[in-house]
Amino acid sequence: ILFMVQAPIQKKLQARKRDNDEPEVTRDWLFVAALVQFVTGVYGGYFGAGMGIMMLATLSLLGFANIHQMNGLKNVLGMTINLVAALYFMWAGLVHWNEAFVMMVGAIIGGYYGAGLARKLGAKFVRWTVIVIGVGVALSLLLR
Repeated sequence: ILFMVQAPIQKKLQARKRDNDEPEVTRDWLFVAALVQFVTGVYGGYFGAGMGIMMLATLSLLGFANIHQMNGLKNVLGMTINLVAALYFMWAGLVHWNEAFVMMVGAIIGGYYGAGLARKLGAKFVRWTVIVIGVGVALSLLLR
């Protein structure tokens, strides 16, 4: 929902932007961004489902507008969150290595080819695809 209503909320919060659709970075902005991403990271490291969509929504509320920039930042943050969580789960002996290997291969292939496909499909299509998937995942989890 946050991702769908990004534009009106940004206007209401009067998010200041530079010419390149990036938010103006101030000390307060950095504090809020770090806090929001920390909370998202704790959720994502433990549970994971919908973390990418949550990050896109929070990045949009923080003032980002370019879906491709947001997606790249989301991927770097997600990789960091998942690395920390994976190290903990490995240390605790909770990793099922056969399944983990299949997921790693799929994630690498999807990440590599998905970025090129997203650029070809365009920002508007990608934004609406994220919204449809997010609503679908939310409804699926709600109905369980």
